[in-house]
Amino acid sequence: MSGNPLKVGIIGIGGFAAAHHRVIYELEKKQVLKLICTCDINLENLKPLIEKFQFRERNVEIFISYTDMLEKFYKKLDFITIPAPIHLHAEMHAECVRRQIPVHLEKPPTLDYQQLLEMMKLDSFNRKKTNVGFNFIIQNLRQKIKQRILDGEFGSIEKITFIGMWPRPVSYFKRSTWAGRLTLNGKIVLDSCLGNAISHYVQNILFWCGKDGIFSYDPIEIVQAELYRANNIQGTDTVFVNASTKNVPELRISLTHACDEKTNDIERIYCENATIHFEGYAHAESGTFVRCEIQWKNGKKEMVIEPNGELLLENITHYLDYIGGKIHQPLIPLIHTEPFVMLNGLAYISAKRIHQIPEDHLDITKNEKGEIFFAIKEIKKISQHFIDTGLFPSQQGLKWGKSTGAASRKEIGKLQQTILEMAK
Repeated sequence: MSGNPLKVGIIGIGGFAAAHHRVIYELEKKQVLKLICTCDINLENLKPLIEKFQFRERNVEIFISYTDMLEKFYKKLDFITIPAPIHLHAEMHAECVRRQIPVHLEKPPTLDYQQLLEMMKLDSFNRKKTNVGFNFIIQNLRQKIKQRILDGEFGSIEKITFIGMWPRPVSYFKRSTWAGRLTLNGKIVLDSCLGNAISHYVQNILFWCGKDGIFSYDPIEIVQAELYRANNIQGTDTVFVNASTKNVPELRISLTHACDEKTNDIERIYCENATIHFEGYAHAESGTFVRCEIQWKNGKKEMVIEPNGELLLENITHYLDYIGGKIHQPLIPLIHTEPFVMLNGLAYISAKRIHQIPEDHLDITKNEKGEIFFAIKEIKKISQHFIDTGLFPSQQGLKWGKSTGAASRKEIGKLQQTILEMAK
């Protein structure tokens, strides 16, 4: 490939698109590919990045309009990456597919379930399948443990749990027009800890559930969720989910941005014979690594640690191998995101409302940068109690807790109306 580098374009320069540019630039220096075009609607504010990535020196043509860029370069592009806002993914994806341009699409593909089905149908006509950037699935240790699960070494999975506490300041929810919103300009957005920031880990959980090979996922069946907000936003910043899949009877997930400390992101898989504690992004002074601790019911313990690669780089490289014909399919085609988009949608349908937590149940703090944070009092204890017992906040005697019902996958058609009612 070094003699004939693949030609790539990137829709976006600022925000997370900068990470794509950094990785693409690294690969270009290795003569694996060549960036030939990029675009952003805010070019005037992006001059430092344009200079940093040396677009002009690299002969990268820059556009304001992504459709103008596609129209000029679609015959030359081997693939394109779309690290754009979630609610724009579907239309951008469609414009690329109609021009037969393969797509590496940032996660999540969309949070509108009906829209996902339409994207999947359209994608079937492209010359190469779309890959979705849920990056952790590429980890070797994750795949090894999944194979051991499939081999029956640990017995069947009985339950999977995850707590994700990622503090975010008030400014985080003002970073863009779509941040923290349910809808924008009539389109479903559903930006939240569940749908966006911590969505990688929800996809990871669903990865463990699949029984039809390493790269298989499990259909969601029933979801019950309680949704709350501490910040003054349209959407939710705190989510409690209890779900079941075809093969796993219980997934307990607690996620929040309304907290004052970050937890370790540990996926816990409870099996008949052992409990697996998997940390895909553990930190040390030397960098990040992957850690898996297995506690057998017979008392035996096993610890496996592997170095962590640069996940975005590895995922884009994997897609290059697919585009180049070295492997037969992308790591995460659109169909593998169906359980995640279903779970996210049913969480809203189940909850019916997002409840504002009164200020007297919040701690309001300011960090050394002057950023303001809203944290739910005792949220770590509340989350852990939910994970340990399955009791939602409404069942823990909390004054702000509001009970909900469950929603099954056959109710996903209610999503649009549910979101419109929430957004009023």
